[in-house]
This record gives sequence, C-alpha cells and structure tokens, in this order.
Amino acid sequence: MALGKGKDKEKEKGEKSGKSGKGLMIVLFILGLLVLGSAAFGGVYLFMKTKNTVDAQEVVVENEYMDLAEFTVNLGDEGGKRFFKGELALGYDKTKTKLKEELTANQVVVRDDIIFFFKSQKADYLNNVANRDAIKRQLIDSINKDLTKGKITDVRFKSMIIQ
Repeated sequence: MALGKGKDKEKEKGEKSGKSGKGLMIVLFILGLLVLGSAAFGGVYLFMKTKNTVDAQEVVVENEYMDLAEFTVNLGDEGGKRFFKGELALGYDKTKTKLKEELTANQVVVRDDIIFFFKSQKADYLNNVANRDAIKRQLIDSINKDLTKGKITDVRFKSMIIQ
C-alpha cells in the first residue's frame, strides 16, 4: 500500500512540472512576440517620422505678389474720426495661375473684404506691433473666404498710416 502511494506522488510531481514547463514556455513565447512586435513598430515609426520631416523641408512655396491700389478707410473707433490709409500686396503660390486670374477678375471683392476688415478694427489694435501677425492672419482669412481657386498665403503692407 505504501508503495502505491509513493508512485502516485511521483506521477503528480511529473505532471505538475510538465504543466509548469509548458506554461512557462508559452509565457516566454508571448513575451518574445511582444518584444519583437514593439521593436518592429518602433523601427517603422522612426523611419516614417524621419521620412516625413525630410519631405516637409523640401517643400518651398514661392510667392508671387499682387499690388493693390491705395486704401483709405474709416476705422471702427467711436466718433469715426480715425482712419487707415495704406497700400497692400497679396502673396500667393505662383504656381496657382487660376488664382492669379481669379484675383485679377475679382479685385472688387478682394478690396471689399479688406475695407470691411479695417472698418471693424480700432486704431489702438492696429497700432500695436504685437498684433502685426494676427492682423495679417485675419486679413488672409477674410480674403480667402471669398476665393475658390486657391488661397492667399501672405499679406505685405507697402505703406500704412493710422490717424
């Protein structure tokens, strides 16, 4: 009897060590796959990231500028005694020939957008140098909403008087 029980215990130990060995191998296999997958993902991610930055550096847009006639516009200050007087040039991608044609054909619409932009501004805002980029961005957005064949990318002031 004692002899039979000893064999059963040895059998159980063998089964347990066999099961734990298989379980350990499965866990190690899964961990290995995770490490390889992570390494592959990291390599692809870094490769794509460096490729995109190189492409972004190669793109250089050359602007062509269209001069507009002088503007004289009353500003939005109370009393209506302040005004803007100046000349602007609109910059756009010179490869966009359709946009050049649209700007020339719709100069009245573009001038209207610019006039109403300045009518809504106050002299203190326009005179503040810190607002220079914001003013240009707002002007660009104001003009671009009426364009269909391309977008203005830059606005340059040839002269500007605020009184």
